[in-house]
Amino acid sequence: MTRALALMAAFAATAGATEPELRAVRLTNLDYRPALRLLIAPELPAGVVVREGEYVLIKVRGAAADPLALPKVEPPIEELLLERADGESIVKVKVAPEVPFEASHEPGMLTVVFGEQPAPELRGPVTPELYARLFPAPGGEGLATAPESAPVAGPTEGLAVGRLTVRPYVSVSYVDADVLAFSSPVPVRDQYLQVAPGVTASLPVGQGTLAAEYEPRLRFFSSIPEVGETSHFAGARLDFPVGSRTQLRLAHRFTRATLETTVVDPGREYFFDLQRFTYNESSALARVDVGARMWVEGEGRMSWNRFDEGQQPGFFDYDSRALRAGLGYDIAGDLRATVSYSYDRLPPSPDRALVESGAHSVLGALNGEIGPRTNATVQAGFRHQANPNATGESRSYDGLILGGSLRRELGSASSAELSFNRSTDPSGYDTNAYYVNNSVLLSLNVPLPFEAWLRGAVGFLRNDYPNVAPGLDEPRRDDILGWSIGVGRSIGWRGFIRADYRRDRRQSNVDGFDVTTSGFAIQVGFGLFGPGPSR
Repeated sequence: MTRALALMAAFAATAGATEPELRAVRLTNLDYRPALRLLIAPELPAGVVVREGEYVLIKVRGAAADPLALPKVEPPIEELLLERADGESIVKVKVAPEVPFEASHEPGMLTVVFGEQPAPELRGPVTPELYARLFPAPGGEGLATAPESAPVAGPTEGLAVGRLTVRPYVSVSYVDADVLAFSSPVPVRDQYLQVAPGVTASLPVGQGTLAAEYEPRLRFFSSIPEVGETSHFAGARLDFPVGSRTQLRLAHRFTRATLETTVVDPGREYFFDLQRFTYNESSALARVDVGARMWVEGEGRMSWNRFDEGQQPGFFDYDSRALRAGLGYDIAGDLRATVSYSYDRLPPSPDRALVESGAHSVLGALNGEIGPRTNATVQAGFRHQANPNATGESRSYDGLILGGSLRRELGSASSAELSFNRSTDPSGYDTNAYYVNNSVLLSLNVPLPFEAWLRGAVGFLRNDYPNVAPGLDEPRRDDILGWSIGVGRSIGWRGFIRADYRRDRRQSNVDGFDVTTSGFAIQVGFGLFGPGPSR
């Protein structure tokens, strides 16, 4: 009888036990940014995500599983802790005060993403590229522009319109800078006001997600017509699974601009004699898991650039096609490697037939934590390129290509980052079909009193041309040395204010191309659900 009563009591206790509301905490990467995913009971509300001191607190109702394993952290996350309070569970995330975060909720899952997205022209549609190339920033800014972090952003649930989530933001900048807009590389000082409202949106589509973004840049009070033209940036991306092992991504990026020349020429050969252009880029990516730690992937990409008819610009129209196939392997939970083959095709341009090219590349990529507090996103390989319509040394290229960055967390709120790039870009100069772009950028972020921060950077870029330049006994070579410094501070969790100064010096062995430019900008940003992407 006693044994029967004990069994009945045990059964009653088991029947009355409830499953914990916080069931698991996982660390993953979304758009190359670390993201914490909390698996919670489907009926729970979104929870609360706030910053208190050096921690971001993720609060959900109810009890946490016991035991609850916490994942191994990776920068910029420094520490994860779990606190059990009366009626709620709190995950404490230690991150530097300048690291932004944003939260989203769906039934059964609360996701908090850390880090920022770059400005629209520095990323593909909605997401950054595999590795960051050294792009100067817009609005007349130069080479040595430190990677920017928005101030701390609070939870960014957004405006819900049915199943659509919308997140608007705006930034306003006063710019006093040198502009190279005319037919000769002589800088003209200009002052203008730039207003950049923007919006990002996301919509569940089956088991996947459709994301989109749009940002215009309206400039006022400039004395230069080219500066006063509005720039437009838009992008869309659809991610969706096919079965349990396959992930597909379709994306498109659109740019309509004049000043943002690095969209069409990342190496900065095209830096004066500006004209309005339209740039489009479409891509498709498929990834299939073939084992517990291995996957295969394939990617196709095409882009086309068109300048407005009328005045002949300092660059040219062109199309580009690329195909890539790769094999990936998870070396560890936070370190991944990929080996790929790619074929790139540049059809003859109606404005410049000699840039036609076909190129084969073998690439190796490494992404993740390579040491304590050190992250790498690196891609390197060998490229064989043929330009059948070119002459001289410009008919082919055989050599190294690479790109990526190394980031080191120096302390609780300090970091250093080294970015680098070597690539071949189509050239509009003389008889050269291409030029080799080499660049390196070192940046440092450190905290200041009163919750402010300081960012400094120094960068060097060299463009080497294969053919001998007219009037010289050697090929053209351009060197650009630049530096920048800026300070900023958050305004609550909804906004920020910052001030930046930069200076660039271009030295060329071609007469007339030596140019020194500088600029100063003050910017204020505000978002209804956080400040949005910083500039």
